[in-house]
Amino acid sequence: MVSAPYQKNGSGGICRCAQDRTNCKDCYTPQGTDTIKYIGLSMAGQSTSPPTFTACSPGLAHTCDGNSYLNSICYQFNSQLQITSSFTPAFQECTKKIVDLVFLFDGSGSMTKNEFNENKGFINNIMTTLKNSSIKFAAVQFSTRARTVFNFNDYQEGRALTNLWKEEHMADLTNTHQAIDFLLKNIYENQAAGATADATKVLVVITDGDPSDTDRKFNSIKRSDDKNIIRFIIGVKIDNLTKLKSLASEPKENNTFLIQDYNGLKGILDNFQKKIFNIEGSKTALAGNLTKEMSQSGFSAVYVNKDTLVLGSVGSNNWRGSLFETEGLGSEEREIQDPTLDKDSYMGYSVAVGKKNENLLYFTGAPRSEHMGRILLFNKVNNNWTVAQRLSGEQMGSYFGAELCSVDIDSDGNTDFLLVGAPMFHQPPREGRIYVYTLTDKLELRMEMNVSVLARGRFGSSISSLTDLNGDGLKDVAVGAPLEDDHRGAVYIYLGEKLKGIRPEFSQHISAARMRSKLQFFGQTIDGKMDLGEDGLTDIVVGARGAVVVLRSRPVLSLSAHLHFHPSEISTDNFDCLAKEIISPVVTLTACFNMAEATKSKAEALSAGMNVSYSLDVDPVRQRSRAFYSDTNKGARSLLSTVELRKKRTCFNHSVYMTQCVIDTLSPIIIQLNFSQSESQQEGRTAILNTDSPTKAVVEVPFQKNCKENETCLAELEVDFNFITSTLLVVDQSYFNVTIRLSNHGDDSYNTSLTLLYPPGLSFSMMHLQKSTRRTVFSCGGLEGEMDRTTCSVSIPVYRSKTTAVFTSKFHILNRYNWNDTMEMTVIGLSDNGNSTNSSLTRTIPVQYAVDLVAKALPQDSTTYINFTLEDTSPKRLVNVYEVQNLGFKSVPVTVAFTFPTKLEHRFEMDYQISVLQNYTQCGKVINSSTEYCSPEKYCKSIECDSFLLEKFLTVTFVLSGNVSFKDLDQHAKSLSLPNKFTGDRETVNFISFVKLSYDKNRYVQTASDPGDNSTSVHQTQIDVQAEIIIPPHTALIIGTGVGVGLFLLIIITMAMYKMGCFQRKSLDNDENEGGIE
Repeated sequence: MVSAPYQKNGSGGICRCAQDRTNCKDCYTPQGTDTIKYIGLSMAGQSTSPPTFTACSPGLAHTCDGNSYLNSICYQFNSQLQITSSFTPAFQECTKKIVDLVFLFDGSGSMTKNEFNENKGFINNIMTTLKNSSIKFAAVQFSTRARTVFNFNDYQEGRALTNLWKEEHMADLTNTHQAIDFLLKNIYENQAAGATADATKVLVVITDGDPSDTDRKFNSIKRSDDKNIIRFIIGVKIDNLTKLKSLASEPKENNTFLIQDYNGLKGILDNFQKKIFNIEGSKTALAGNLTKEMSQSGFSAVYVNKDTLVLGSVGSNNWRGSLFETEGLGSEEREIQDPTLDKDSYMGYSVAVGKKNENLLYFTGAPRSEHMGRILLFNKVNNNWTVAQRLSGEQMGSYFGAELCSVDIDSDGNTDFLLVGAPMFHQPPREGRIYVYTLTDKLELRMEMNVSVLARGRFGSSISSLTDLNGDGLKDVAVGAPLEDDHRGAVYIYLGEKLKGIRPEFSQHISAARMRSKLQFFGQTIDGKMDLGEDGLTDIVVGARGAVVVLRSRPVLSLSAHLHFHPSEISTDNFDCLAKEIISPVVTLTACFNMAEATKSKAEALSAGMNVSYSLDVDPVRQRSRAFYSDTNKGARSLLSTVELRKKRTCFNHSVYMTQCVIDTLSPIIIQLNFSQSESQQEGRTAILNTDSPTKAVVEVPFQKNCKENETCLAELEVDFNFITSTLLVVDQSYFNVTIRLSNHGDDSYNTSLTLLYPPGLSFSMMHLQKSTRRTVFSCGGLEGEMDRTTCSVSIPVYRSKTTAVFTSKFHILNRYNWNDTMEMTVIGLSDNGNSTNSSLTRTIPVQYAVDLVAKALPQDSTTYINFTLEDTSPKRLVNVYEVQNLGFKSVPVTVAFTFPTKLEHRFEMDYQISVLQNYTQCGKVINSSTEYCSPEKYCKSIECDSFLLEKFLTVTFVLSGNVSFKDLDQHAKSLSLPNKFTGDRETVNFISFVKLSYDKNRYVQTASDPGDNSTSVHQTQIDVQAEIIIPPHTALIIGTGVGVGLFLLIIITMAMYKMGCFQRKSLDNDENEGGIE
């Protein structure tokens, strides 16, 4: 049965289509009426005996007092498409609604008598025009005060027009708010005035000026709103309508009118008649609530049982919507509604029926509720339908609830899931979404998941529960996306899932373009509960624009694969990595396929066969495979084949090859088979592969193992290593050697390796084999970026039992590395089958730095000689200059100490100071002054400088300086012996200063710059200073003594001469005699 609701200019129709024809010729179309539209917009049927089929038109239009009502009509057909009955659910008869209309007209002094009469004429004309309607009239004139002209009773008794024309012009102020307060109390709220309590209340205000009073006292506008009084305001000769608009009802713009003079009242007479009966949009709330006038019952329909039909009535109750439960012509209708819904919610847009533990349930959608959409679950309690649960959508405008589908997943008579469509859900590039809810035993809907597709197509516009398609015993689901692919449309098939309702990914995507290029809106409606082809398989019927498409189901075959091999393990006897490479077969692989039909088709599906493509991959997760399928090509790790299967079991054999050098013989060879149905066969009418069939099979082919116990080989590796030196000496361009022993005391060890863990200050250089009990090969390397480990594979693939090998590893020492006091190294022996506590060992060794430190004296810059005389006894400046140098690559903390005397013989004294030219440290700490260089009587000083870091290639200069002098030098000169005084004297004092350089000798080791130097000679030095006292001979003493001695000698000589008579005077005679003799 196919509907065409828009054919025949929107009248619609129902057709019965035969499967063997491409056109539907047996159709029903209503004749001779233009008031019925869209027959077949909703349909409901039951495969009872006899079958029950109902088609509804939610477009039955009829008028009432000039207002259009929109109800529905439903037709019931027999199997020959003959109408058996029709009925009009939720039909609204034409009944007149009472309207109480009050004219409040201005009688202020601003208008002339003629204008006042124009007012009365306008009122007269309206009353005359609507005299045969259900409207009652009253009138009140207002100025400074208000006065009743006539009330509703006067109108009904025929006195209204007489009283109107007798009314005198008040000609005073314009107290509008006071007048509204007056008519509320004396007209609308006064039953004696003839007011009807449930009538629609209308107020027409005619004025030529703004209110003279305020509404603070009367609150008349709010009271009018509370009473739902519709207020029309007519302003005459007013420039600004702002204040008058505040008196009008919403929408104020549409209910406020401006005319230039009172003659214009005649021009708006017709508009007021329409305004009073207007039922469009939001104005209907002011004109009164609509119940069934626009019900459109039959917008959706579903059968509950053979007799009961549930119809969605989207327009009921101001388009809140509702459901109507009916049993057809002449039966009593029961309305089911949710009073909490807002207007314009469209409840009844979709409807579905469910059952849970004998509880009958109704589901309905209200896609415009709060603009988000809502679904409602109704449960019957004490013969009354009540709302058990409300669920809202998550996006505005998504039309959540536009489509509903209840699913009994296991066909046990209980509804398990509810699927909800939101076809306008927007999340680019997706459009449309369905929500899956579980119906619990507590009659509650619980969210399971939401599903959407990567396409714009209003996915979820239609949802249909399908009889089992794939033979798993569960209902399946079809979802329509009629706007997909430029409005061509598509259908998505989702297989059922016991716990989640449906599987999250669709199993099939059926596009309109694959069937006929001109199809449009394919997937607008879907049904799939019958076997139309009588082949034992469920078929699906899909509606499109002007077409219906039957999709035939195909038998589903379940296929499983199994792998076997012979022999049961791969022999390792001939494996030798040093021998010539030879390729040979190692096992024969057998791939078998078992096939069975999952569905229950009447034809023999197995006989038609299935084409299958399969692949065999060796070691699929390894970068390089150990085996292959060719005796000439080691890269043939995959094998592809396409075969035809026609039997329940079919097998194929393949040979597997390997080389003689296989590194990993511990882990088995993994062979994986993957298969799929051949693409060339998927488009036909032949059987199709069950999507639940496991399309993969895996087998592990083990290697031969020689184990002492059972089938498990356990290697027992023991590692030992030693450092060749007692310390690690950090020297530029130096190496460090380690001896490593690896022993296997257990079974054969597979994939054996040595891992060396060391600080980044060592760089692995090489390793060589010293000795071994069996031929051993090894290879070392490290991962890029790893500076602290090296892994060496040993005798791959097998390190045999009872084998011991000794290696020497050589490391380059990096002097720039910041070494700790000790260095820790760990050597780990690893294998794939190791089981030993001795396979890891850690040792430590002290670390020392090689340094080159020198302490030097600079005599050329120092004072080495000074002298003192009696003429120059003042203190003299003494300077000793030393240098401390670091000639090595490592900065070293050092301490410098000075030792020197401050008092020597002859009362030699010195005041001192020590300065550092570069200010690297300060010197002043006095330490023990008794040293090997200086005896206690010399009053020696030992001054230590603060420890400081002597940077590499740095020279620091120290200066020992002070004033030296000899005390009481004059007294010393006087105390000289007399001979020394005559000869003069020289005294020499030797001043020696020492410098010693100290450092941590446990951490640092001196490497002499000159091979002939030793650490003592280069770390201490001295400067000798000679101080001399010069005393010249005593001149005065010498002169005095010379004079005295001379005088003494002169006296002695004189006396001797005297004694000799040298000084006696001779006589003249004697002189002459003597002279004569001469």
